[in-house]
Amino acid sequence: MAQQFPYTYYACCVNISSSSSIAQKRSSRVATAHEEDEDRTFDPRSPRANYSLYPLEHLLYCDDCQQIRCPRCYTEEIVAWYCPSCLFDVPNTQVRTEGNRCQRNCYNCPICTSPLQVNPLEHSSHLAPEGSSGASYFLGCPYCNWSSLDIGVEFAKHTGITAQLAKLKSARQSQAKKERHERAENKDIKDTDPPNAPPTHDDLFTNLRSFYKDTLSSTNPVNPLSFDPTLYNSPPSVTRLMNLYAPPSAKRAKAAKPTPMREAHSPSEGFLPLSPTTEDATIARMAQAGWDGLTSTAQRVQQQHPTTKFVDDLWPVQTRLLTRRAKRCATCRHILTKPDSKISSTRYRIRILALDKIPRLSIRALAAHNTPHPSFPITVSSTASSSTTASRFEYESLRPGVMTQYLLTLHNPLFEPIRVTLGTPAVTPGNLASRVTVLCPQFEVGANTDVWDEALNSSAALSSKSKTQPGDAPIQAEAGKVWERGRNWTSVVVEIVPGFPGGAPSGIVPRTGEELNEEDTVVEVPVFVRLEYEYEHPDAAVFEKMREEGGAKVLEVPELGKQTREVAFWTVLGVGKVAGG
Repeated sequence: MAQQFPYTYYACCVNISSSSSIAQKRSSRVATAHEEDEDRTFDPRSPRANYSLYPLEHLLYCDDCQQIRCPRCYTEEIVAWYCPSCLFDVPNTQVRTEGNRCQRNCYNCPICTSPLQVNPLEHSSHLAPEGSSGASYFLGCPYCNWSSLDIGVEFAKHTGITAQLAKLKSARQSQAKKERHERAENKDIKDTDPPNAPPTHDDLFTNLRSFYKDTLSSTNPVNPLSFDPTLYNSPPSVTRLMNLYAPPSAKRAKAAKPTPMREAHSPSEGFLPLSPTTEDATIARMAQAGWDGLTSTAQRVQQQHPTTKFVDDLWPVQTRLLTRRAKRCATCRHILTKPDSKISSTRYRIRILALDKIPRLSIRALAAHNTPHPSFPITVSSTASSSTTASRFEYESLRPGVMTQYLLTLHNPLFEPIRVTLGTPAVTPGNLASRVTVLCPQFEVGANTDVWDEALNSSAALSSKSKTQPGDAPIQAEAGKVWERGRNWTSVVVEIVPGFPGGAPSGIVPRTGEELNEEDTVVEVPVFVRLEYEYEHPDAAVFEKMREEGGAKVLEVPELGKQTREVAFWTVLGVGKVAGG
């Protein structure tokens, strides 16, 4: 992983277990292998780990399942459709009938995809529609200076742009179709006249639809003696009786195979054969237009017909609608996030982030720990000294076989104190075997209370203590004791001995005789985090009030006191890179 050291990733293994549950039902042998896989240590270098590791900011949390949810663990459903230009809320029925486009005056530039503006044109033109007043309007791009005047399009009103564009397109198609018919009827075509232009896509689609409609009606005529249940919506029993007592001629007609339908053979039927004359004319036009006159792939995709080759044929693009989506847990269908129904609002009605439910883990070298903790006030002078002190430790050049101490800090976002248990393998998985030791694997982290509680509570001060003894001698880390403790955070010491890239007789050698690549020299430590905390049921106060006021007529109310909850997950800590790899 090309990341800046140190870093922390959280593993979401729900999809791996759910995919294996299908195989678990098929074979007991596969089920036994799946149970063995769950007991194994999480390997950050396995192929599946590439799709299971995420930063904490990219994860959600399900309160019902009490599990981390990654983008593969939840489903999305559309809450609202809206136009990003005019912020108009579009109903779902209108989206189905009119397509995923804004039907108002919102258009984008076909060259740079910027929103187009309706500008007035002072002088009238012969391109303006019939029946319009002296004033006319056009669509202009304020960024690339493209305008609808480049394709000869003017509007009589500054509203109803969609209807006016549709009318102009139909008028141009009718005019082109009329000219093609006149050329076909006129046999005396001069040599100076341009070659016959192919019909447009709209004409081909119209001809093809009418051809299939006529062919279907001619190949499958309606038999007056046959009984079609789809026409009368009869039940199956009536259909069976009618088939039993139908005349033999009708039975034979119904049993006969339908006549195979032929395909289209001409442009009048919707089929456009490849014409050398047309291709030569297109190639000549492309050579004359040059590279700047041809459309790009992105421009062709935005058009109604993706085969548009020239910039002169580009029309304004209707703005695509965007959606606001709610996210549900794929297992229990619990809502994880739900945006506000008001389009102009950026708030969320429901938003359960993993940041608010899962402790944040951060690791840094103990040699760079001479700076104040981020939870305490930092002055300008201390910030300058921290940057110089932290830069002394080089995470990308760890010495193999030399023990390095790191500080692992857990921040508690909950309002209840938690009991944390850390579990790490003695030797990290992968080709580069590194030894890991957590000096204090079990500890407690305080609740996320008010910041001023720490300052006012002088009797139980939880501030960071000085890590120096008399004589400026640093205090050594002790097993079973935490290094630092704050209001809602606790730091423990982790000792890591990186392995040797080339092998060594000390026992810390690669597991295979192959050469290590650059990724294998990265020291990644999988850490299993298990936390317990007590919480009060949210309906405990309501039930207690019902118990006091109810009397004998009220049903039995359950006793809801403090309950214990357990949460466990895997994390991967990237502590550095071995030098010489």
